[in-house]
Amino acid sequence: MFNKIKGRYAERKVNKERTVISYEDVPLDDYEPEKTEISVKAVKKIVLGVLISLLMGLVVLAFANRDKLTWDNISVWWNYEVLGTAGKGYPVNIVGSEVESGNIAVNQNRVAYASDTSFITLNSTGREVNNSQLRYTKPVMKSSENRFLTFGLGETGYQVHSFDSSIYSGTADGGIYAGDIASNGKYCIVIEGNGFYTELYAFDSNNNRMFKYSFSEYYVNSVAINKNGTGCVACGISNNNGEIKTGIYILDFSESEPEAKFELQGDFIIDCKYISDSRAALVGGNASYIVKADDDIKTIDYGGKPLCNYCFCPNTETFSLSLSKSGDGKHCDIITYNDGGKKESAIDCEYGSESLSAYKDTIATLDGNMIYVFDDGELKYSCFAGTGAKRIILSSGSEAFVLSVNQVRKIDLTTQASPDSAR
Repeated sequence: MFNKIKGRYAERKVNKERTVISYEDVPLDDYEPEKTEISVKAVKKIVLGVLISLLMGLVVLAFANRDKLTWDNISVWWNYEVLGTAGKGYPVNIVGSEVESGNIAVNQNRVAYASDTSFITLNSTGREVNNSQLRYTKPVMKSSENRFLTFGLGETGYQVHSFDSSIYSGTADGGIYAGDIASNGKYCIVIEGNGFYTELYAFDSNNNRMFKYSFSEYYVNSVAINKNGTGCVACGISNNNGEIKTGIYILDFSESEPEAKFELQGDFIIDCKYISDSRAALVGGNASYIVKADDDIKTIDYGGKPLCNYCFCPNTETFSLSLSKSGDGKHCDIITYNDGGKKESAIDCEYGSESLSAYKDTIATLDGNMIYVFDDGELKYSCFAGTGAKRIILSSGSEAFVLSVNQVRKIDLTTQASPDSAR
């Protein structure tokens, strides 16, 4: 009825002369795994594909951080972060008895500050790298990445520093009122004039004078050099029948006359900074302003609200203002503008702004000894800054450096720190 299927279960005749044993006669455990041969060409293609993927990732990363990939930054990172001896971590006690709030800067987790006695730099683990003596009664520090300018307000002495050394010490012909430095080492200083209200001198990276301009109408009290060190904006004040008048000059160091000049009535400039290649933000007492050589001045009015604080963020070409709604420095509106004067964001903040810092879309404000951090307008973190906090600088969206009356601290913003546990 059923036909027997010949195959595995068919009757077999044993061939005693057979020298090769069939798979059917070998237990499964004795099978040798079959080897798949991969050609050398295929291996090369795989390796090449991986290398291309890694290279593309590095190119994207480099493009995103192109402003930071200077030879100076790479050299400092290699010498003091990779090869350098690690420090003992933060907090680090300041050298000297006092550091003014404006005399500290952070670049890629590396700190620089000017105290009443010394210029100090620290690597990311708190190791002291540069300790240069300062002899100024009222020290001022200006910075751009790994270049620093220090001078005494109203004094004639000034110094140029890198992250790891003091490069140059100079003496001006008159008391210095203002100054600034670019990341390529070019810098400018404003001094009391000989027969003029004030004079501005610009120097190249070898400390050779490359420009001079004399102001006969204004006492220049604030200056900002552009990113490549080829020009600057200078802001000065004078009296016009009992009312303050402000003059704003945009200077090209290759030209003898200003590229542009603006005048403001009834306001004065507190500080200024280039937040893009061609546009500078000026923070005034009653309003802020955006200036560009070939454009009209853009005014950002405070609407009668007192200015509590401000910060510049050139990496995102923005700046932020903190305006008090109550007049007592509390309940602030924190508003961010781009280099065209357009409002980018606004935060209705119930806290004060004794210090203000921005990192990309993250903004932090210091109220007393507490840090409040906002992301996309919403409160994200609140943490204790430690006693005596004076200044905060965001180094990322989750970390900040704090200058206190006697220390430099590094704060993890994600930790709900208490006065007993804050580092």
